[in-house]
Amino acid sequence: MALLLRIVTNPKWVRPDWMAPADVPADALSDLRATNNQLSVWSIELDKSNLKAVLVAAASNRKRLDKLDYALIDEQLLFAPAIKCAKSEGITPHLSANSVMHRDLMELTVQKVASLAQIIMPLERVRVTEKELRHMLLEALKDGVLDRARMARELLMDLEPSSL
Repeated sequence: MALLLRIVTNPKWVRPDWMAPADVPADALSDLRATNNQLSVWSIELDKSNLKAVLVAAASNRKRLDKLDYALIDEQLLFAPAIKCAKSEGITPHLSANSVMHRDLMELTVQKVASLAQIIMPLERVRVTEKELRHMLLEALKDGVLDRARMARELLMDLEPSSL
């Protein structure tokens, strides 16, 4: 089994004072917006040895350089709500991460998305700063890990303003 990384927006997951302990803020559901009843996630090794590659893949697929928040879900927690997880091809500029580490949660229903929100709510959400992402992305570009042609021009301008 592995961990599954889902990009989230941390402030949407902060429990308001008025909310019951077992509830999830409604705003958090926008982080779990499905397309074709599927949700994109990334497989992370238990020792987190591929975490940096996944963060680079996710950050390189954005239009602008910005902080990134994520949660790590134990894949075993998806068994009870019967959420299927299948290997799929990612669409980021990080081609090797796309083919090896990308997954989709499939055949989602409203009930399964609500269960997923309940699973994510108590988890730690980690923030990677813009400065940390800049360093990781520049290193990946230097090492030839990212396909520049698949990156947004705006992101490249943020990273290397003098090169465009």
